Amino acid sequence: MNNDKFEDYDLIDLKNSRQPESALLADAWVVLLRHKYIFSICLIISLALGFFYIRSTPKTFMRTATVMVKDAKKGTGMVESQAFDDMFSLGSNSVENEIGVFKSRRLMYSVAEQLNLDVSYRILNMKQNELYLASPIVVRFIDFDKKQSVSMVATLKDMERVELKEFSTDTDSQESMIVHLGDSITTPIGRIQVLLNESAASKEVWAGILVRKSPLKLVANGFCHRLNVEVSGSQSSLINLSIIDENSQRAEDVLNTLIDIYNQDAIRDKNMVSVNTANFIDERLAIIEDELSLVDSEIEEYKKQHRLTDLTSESSVFLHNSDRLDNEGLSLENQLNMIEYMKDYLQRNSKSSEMIPASIGIQDNGVQAQILAYNELVSKKNKLLANSSERNPLIQDMNATLKSQRNAVIRAIDNLQTSLKLQTMNMKSKEQETFDKITDLPTQQKQIVSIERQQKIKEELYLYLLNKKEENELQKTIAESNCKIVDVADGPLSPVAPNKIQVILICLLAGISVPSLWLYIKSLLNTKVCTKEDIKNKVSIPFLGEVPFDRGYNPIKSFVSKEDGHEIINESLRIIRENLNFMNNHDRQKGKVIQFISFNPGAGKTFIAMNLATSMALSNLKVIVLDLDLRRASLTQRLNIDKNKSGLSFYLNGEITIMELLIHTVTIDGTSFDVIPSGVIPPNPAELLKEKRLEELIGSLKEKYDYIMFDNPPYGMVVDAFVCSRLADYSVYIIRSGMFDRRLFPDLQELYDSKKIKQLSIILNAVDYRELSYNYRSRYGYYYQCRQNHKNGILKKGILRGFLAGKR
Repeated sequence: MNNDKFEDYDLIDLKNSRQPESALLADAWVVLLRHKYIFSICLIISLALGFFYIRSTPKTFMRTATVMVKDAKKGTGMVESQAFDDMFSLGSNSVENEIGVFKSRRLMYSVAEQLNLDVSYRILNMKQNELYLASPIVVRFIDFDKKQSVSMVATLKDMERVELKEFSTDTDSQESMIVHLGDSITTPIGRIQVLLNESAASKEVWAGILVRKSPLKLVANGFCHRLNVEVSGSQSSLINLSIIDENSQRAEDVLNTLIDIYNQDAIRDKNMVSVNTANFIDERLAIIEDELSLVDSEIEEYKKQHRLTDLTSESSVFLHNSDRLDNEGLSLENQLNMIEYMKDYLQRNSKSSEMIPASIGIQDNGVQAQILAYNELVSKKNKLLANSSERNPLIQDMNATLKSQRNAVIRAIDNLQTSLKLQTMNMKSKEQETFDKITDLPTQQKQIVSIERQQKIKEELYLYLLNKKEENELQKTIAESNCKIVDVADGPLSPVAPNKIQVILICLLAGISVPSLWLYIKSLLNTKVCTKEDIKNKVSIPFLGEVPFDRGYNPIKSFVSKEDGHEIINESLRIIRENLNFMNNHDRQKGKVIQFISFNPGAGKTFIAMNLATSMALSNLKVIVLDLDLRRASLTQRLNIDKNKSGLSFYLNGEITIMELLIHTVTIDGTSFDVIPSGVIPPNPAELLKEKRLEELIGSLKEKYDYIMFDNPPYGMVVDAFVCSRLADYSVYIIRSGMFDRRLFPDLQELYDSKKIKQLSIILNAVDYRELSYNYRSRYGYYYQCRQNHKNGILKKGILRGFLAGKR
């Protein structure tokens, strides 16, 4: 058997679907044991990486807060807050909208600004833990741009001095300076002030603190991404806010501050309409006060000029109907005046960002509905504008909608004004009829009634506005937030990451998965023939047998076939020998010619030929082996025959004519077979093999020997094997396990089907059973028994020899 290096190959037959799952598991276990060192190394490396990750990764904590949204649709609203919904309501707030508000970058920016989250303090160690409020020093950055990112290392020398170094900005600086606490100094990164943190629990001197100032917007965005806001249930108004951070106290402060800012923002938003309404009422009250003063002065001056007394009793009968009409007229005049005031307000305040005063006495439901819709859209626009700009397409669309709705409100007011004027004209016509009936009353009484009517209108309007002013102030006082805090920010003391158990499990899984994946890919990419199943599943060529790989094989000795040998390699050679005899059953003539060929060199043709010849010689068959490899003379070199004295090349070129001079006898453990060496390597081996002298030589050998074996060069690489095949009765194709490529099977099948070579069969050589799966080796259980019997036989012989030696 050739001593070329045995190549490693796939042990699990992933392509054989007929193999049961139990066999695949057994194969996988064999592979694991064979590659136990690789798995062990991968596990050690992965566990080391996991340990380093746990040691170097800062711990992170989760804090959670719970709030309840006061949604009127879910029955959580308060009666007091609904007292003036007809005047100030902006629509019901939904839980989904409030979740969006909580996650807005605007609120988180305010939180980061209020808590100074843009400045972080970390200990200079492997984990670089965040100190937050526990830092012994506080650094104030004076006149710094909020978008600037800088860092430095501060070392507290004592309670009065601190060392600053490793300044990092656009250009790093290695400058170091020692400054006194409280001093405002200029550093390479800008002007700063370092103060002692009086609220810190520990004032010990730290080895070093990394102080980093980051852009406030980036910090706010980072906390926004880590913030998780979700509803506790589909039918619930409870919102859970959670955040994961390296410092548990900072996480709690962020959540609590976020809720406070949200509440302040909600109250400020609700009071916006109230503030605009209060301004409008104050403006109208000042005008009405001036008008009432003028009316009172006019009545007083008129009565003085005409010296009038109370004439009501004289005109009670005629004025009874007039009073009723006056009351109706007063209501119409009030409505008409409020319409005029509203028109005047809309003309003077044309900005679309300001809300229209609602419910100031206009009794038309259509106009009221349009004003409420307009105010609600203004509120939504202002909220969106806080996080955007006027160039936002959504803002522009809302501006267009606001303009359209404002025009609609103006048109509705114009229509209402026209309607009220018509009603007023109708009412005045009726009053005129009543006045005609009291023509006998003094003209002065008529004038006084007219003036008093104006006075009553102004007084009623004045009292109405005073009432609305008080209601508005009450609404501002009772305004409340949209949510109620159920649980403040809190959480477990244990960190959520890194999870040691999870990291260890992941590392164990990675340590097993990486080599397993490597072996799996290796199995998929494996194209080598390893077992006889690989051959039988691909070609229909007869299979003679397989020869195991002998790890203790000595290439100098070359022979493994023995008369009393019980090793598996001896058994396999006997099987091949019997299979050849079985193929020869139909023709018992002597002188059968067998040629050994292969696709590539190193397949073991010479090894098979020598040991098979020995095995046949052991069964009392006359065998001769011809070394027809005139290019390498492998057989001749293995047997240490001097090729310069005699050989086949001398016979073919005519230098030797006597056949007996070519034959050399080889004796192995008392068993002999003949060999014809190759001779000197000729320059034209293919032409020599075509000579008729080779046919004559084979014909003579057939008369003398039972089997004539050809040790040929590789088939396909040179033409020698094809030339010699004309003389062979049987052709044995040697495939070395782990060396032959499966993709060559179609060529081998074509060679068999074309009958270019007679009686082609296959032998699988160098099968390493210890490298194969358990399922494959189990079919060769006798191998172990043979080895055990062989060992027992040697042991018994040793005991017998010792006993006989003792007798002597």
